[in-house]
Amino acid sequence: MQYPDGVVICNKCSLNGVSTQERADRIAIEMRSALASVGLSLNSTQTPVKLCGRDELNDASHHDFHDNHPILGVTRTTTTHRKGQILARNFDCILIQINLPEEHFRTVMIHELTHAWFFYNYYENLPLKVEEGMCVLMEYIWLKNLNTKDAEFRKKQIEQSADPIYGDGFREARESLKHMPLTTLLEFIRDKKKFPGRWSSFFF
Repeated sequence: MQYPDGVVICNKCSLNGVSTQERADRIAIEMRSALASVGLSLNSTQTPVKLCGRDELNDASHHDFHDNHPILGVTRTTTTHRKGQILARNFDCILIQINLPEEHFRTVMIHELTHAWFFYNYYENLPLKVEEGMCVLMEYIWLKNLNTKDAEFRKKQIEQSADPIYGDGFREARESLKHMPLTTLLEFIRDKKKFPGRWSSFFF
């Protein structure tokens, strides 16, 4: 089935597509809880969700590292600077592709909520590979708790991605978890703005 914005979804998956704002809002609440269960709590912060089409997502994209796959989610924030000082920070909303099958929607949702967590916890100027790699890692951790063929498929896609930002970033993030727990890894990233190596993690 091809939607007006060009998105193509198989007929079976389209039956479970997230197409209403009410459903999107409910899932967002559930995925905030899922993220909090692994230590990334958003507490009382606001993370409104907006369903939208491909054109709006492309216009809102922050960077050009989407050549190998369509943009399905964007976290839209603004930070105002003056003379090197931050004057204001604002979380606008999370944009997600409308009509995605629910399990895929949830995967994109937890990815974008991780971006929101970084924003609200003042992780400034993270390298793109580090931030995106961690967001994909959160997707992967959530998918590991599912027992579906779709989850297995998406895990393999993540593991085998050749993307220099999302794929390599994920693999470096996953390797880092072998050296330190997630909470410590997040502290290291905030402090060093990079993934730890074996020795740097030992002395952190």
